[in-house]
Amino acid sequence: MATKTTHPPPAPDWTGLMQCPFCEAALENPGAGFMAHLRENSTCERGFERWRDNVAGDMRGEWGG
Repeated sequence: MATKTTHPPPAPDWTGLMQCPFCEAALENPGAGFMAHLRENSTCERGFERWRDNVAGDMRGEWGG
């Protein structure tokens, strides 16, 4: 039986810039370290993409983040 892998939602009380809001793993730094973490963790990457899709309509123009 195949299992379905779903992305985790962001932690509702996430406040730590030095941890991933999806899996709470420690990050090397909150910028490039976060992006590297996403490249290495497809579940967190999918969670980030979903989050970004959800907030994209809240911002005018193109969001560069």
